[in-house]
Amino acid sequence: MDLNSITLFQALQKRMEWLNQRQKVLAENIANADTPGYRPRDLKQPSFSELLHAQKPKFTARTTRANHIATGTERPEYKAPKQRRTYEEAPDGNAVSLEEQMLKVAENRIDYELTVNLYRKQVGLIKAAIGGK
Repeated sequence: MDLNSITLFQALQKRMEWLNQRQKVLAENIANADTPGYRPRDLKQPSFSELLHAQKPKFTARTTRANHIATGTERPEYKAPKQRRTYEEAPDGNAVSLEEQMLKVAENRIDYELTVNLYRKQVGLIKAAIGGK
């Protein structure tokens, strides 16, 4: 059985990839905490529905009559929230707050552990369903 053919596993895998990329960006922010003029960056967090809709559907539903219910594929694109300005900025223009970045790193680690645990639980449920331990 190919777990990548299950939409939930695809979404969890994409979430872990995003968390890995975010960790790299946060590490760059921390590494450049003393670089003059450096502005911290972050990645836009995808919603769960975006992770599920990132996969191409195997079929497409469409309305053939005016009184049919819409399929929901006409949804507007997700807009990133406005980035708030950092509270402190060094005289040399560096806007990296180490405390803020470390909080984001800790949050990222917790989210990654949660995603891995969800993945493990889903694999365990599939094993139980087919009679394995």
